[in-house]
Amino acid sequence: MSEEEGAPLDTLASHKDLPFRLADMKLNKPLPSNIPLAEPINKLRREWSFQYRLLRAEWSRDHYTTLAFGILAFCLGSVSTELWSGGDATVSGINGVLAINGFQFFQVLVSVLCWAWFTYQAWRLFPVMRVHALSLLVMWNAMLGAQIFYHRNNPNFPMAFNLSNMMEGTLIVLIVFFFLFFFWKAVVETRDLHVEVHHLHEDVRVMEAELAEHSLKGWTALFGTWAGLISISAWAGVHHIAEYGEPNYGFLLLHLLTGIPAVPALFVVLWYPQRMLGDQARVRTRAAVDAAVEMEGEPIPANATAACPDCGEKSTLTRDVTGALTHPCLGAGCAGKVAVGTDCPTCKTNMPSRLTCTSCGVNAPAIEFLPDQEAW
Repeated sequence: MSEEEGAPLDTLASHKDLPFRLADMKLNKPLPSNIPLAEPINKLRREWSFQYRLLRAEWSRDHYTTLAFGILAFCLGSVSTELWSGGDATVSGINGVLAINGFQFFQVLVSVLCWAWFTYQAWRLFPVMRVHALSLLVMWNAMLGAQIFYHRNNPNFPMAFNLSNMMEGTLIVLIVFFFLFFFWKAVVETRDLHVEVHHLHEDVRVMEAELAEHSLKGWTALFGTWAGLISISAWAGVHHIAEYGEPNYGFLLLHLLTGIPAVPALFVVLWYPQRMLGDQARVRTRAAVDAAVEMEGEPIPANATAACPDCGEKSTLTRDVTGALTHPCLGAGCAGKVAVGTDCPTCKTNMPSRLTCTSCGVNAPAIEFLPDQEAW
């Protein structure tokens, strides 16, 4: 947003470490407005373009190497010589493991090691999303387990399905989508709290611009795409194995074509929220934050002592357990603490959202008196 368009000069000043901003993204060929859903589609394209450019600018060799290990692990675990020979359906358990020949056993071992390396690297590269990275991988495997239950008594699922044989698989699917929903909810609500705390401004237009700059519509669409990819991949892979008679390799191809893109999609799903929120964030729902405050008295977030952004003189500005910025009331004889931008509940004196340093006289937004460890 340029100065000619009427934006305040300090709008989005905290985004100075970004090589470019979402507001700067322009589509070369946007969809005409007379096409149905053209506006939301163009917004998604802009956000995906922004994410892609940011990814290209900031991903290192570690990111791409980890992706290669993940794709290799998926391919080694999906393609086996037994898919052509048919295997032996009468052998199971320990005997089934012992029946694996040397090359196939080596292939399984390499696949497991590659998945382990992929998981370790995701844990290392995305410290904010560590728990969520593990949970999303578990959800992916749970979808495979659900399809096994669906196909156990009906190899042609979903054709001629029987509701009495779908209880276990449906329960697993419901649990998976329950956890996926709360993961999405945690990311969105953490973003909202981030904007409210770290981009506080008295001008509503600036706050709206900040929220638009932190939009997660493109990320949400990508997350939904990833969930759809793993669902189709799980069904196609199990369906190919469960088929009677001559196998249809089209299902195996569908399993690979949906499973391989799911690996980089998962990587972006983990990377983008961390890039937006910074390495010091904790991705939680508001309910979890409130519970932590009530049970543990946890500050949200923990920050260093407030100080003047110009001369470093200490300030009496603090952040309470709800994340609100508070300052001693400026009213004569009033000893209360007031959230910036509101009126004192005792003497009704207004507390401005901009503070003046008593040492050097600089006047700046209250949020700038606290150290900014955020990345966006």
